[in-house]
Amino acid sequence: MPYSQFNIDRVKQDFHLSTVEGVRFFPDSIEPITPSFRLQGILDDLPRAIL
Repeated sequence: MPYSQFNIDRVKQDFHLSTVEGVRFFPDSIEPITPSFRLQGILDDLPRAIL
């Protein structure tokens, strides 16, 4: 299918797919974790890396 003819309704029909909307992807019960020292350092330096 050429990109110009692509649309989500056609893909859902051709591949027998369905979508679920209005439902949270992640459950509420996921506990936050503290990033490692190394990851925190990488994240802190990120703004300088993308300039």
